[in-house]
Amino acid sequence: MSGYKEWSIGEVVEAGDFQTYIQNQTVMKFADAAGRTSELGDSVSEGMLSYLVSTETFQYYTGAVWENISNPGDITAVTAGTALTGGGTDGDVTLNVDLSAVTIPASQISDLTATAAELNILDGVTATSAELNYVDGVTSGIQSQLDGKAAAGSGGGGFETNFLLMGA
Repeated sequence: MSGYKEWSIGEVVEAGDFQTYIQNQTVMKFADAAGRTSELGDSVSEGMLSYLVSTETFQYYTGAVWENISNPGDITAVTAGTALTGGGTDGDVTLNVDLSAVTIPASQISDLTATAAELNILDGVTATSAELNYVDGVTSGIQSQLDGKAAAGSGGGGFETNFLLMGA
C-alpha cells in the first residue's frame, strides 16, 4: 500500500481506497484515549494520527501501540537568575551567562595554571614570567619565609644582597 494516491477526474472512489487513502490518513480528534479506543476498536493501522483533547496530545499508531508525538509540557516561563540574562515566556528562549557577575571562591579552585600576562590582568601587577618564577612555591606566610631567608644570610644585609643578585 502506498501512502499516496493521485485520483483521476471521474474516477470512482472504492470503499477500500476511501478508508486507506482518506480516512486513515487524517488527524482524528477524540475526547480522550478511551473514546478513541471505543470508536476505532480494531480498525487501526500503522501511521494513523490522533489528537486527544483531554491531554492536548498528538499521537501516532506504531502498528502495536499509540505513542506521543508531542506533549505541550508545563513550562510557562524561563527566568534568568543570578549571572544569567535572557529567558522568556513563549517560543524559543535563550539564556546567556553574564561573566562579569560570576565569582568563584578561592576554595573551589584546586589547580590554577596561568601565564604572566593572565596574572597581570587579574591583579593589575606588571611582572615577567621570570619574575613570577621567583615566587613559585611561596605561601600566604610570605613574610615568615622572607624572614627565614634573611636569618640564613651572612650578616644583617646579606639577604638584600642575595635577593638583588637573584633578581639581576
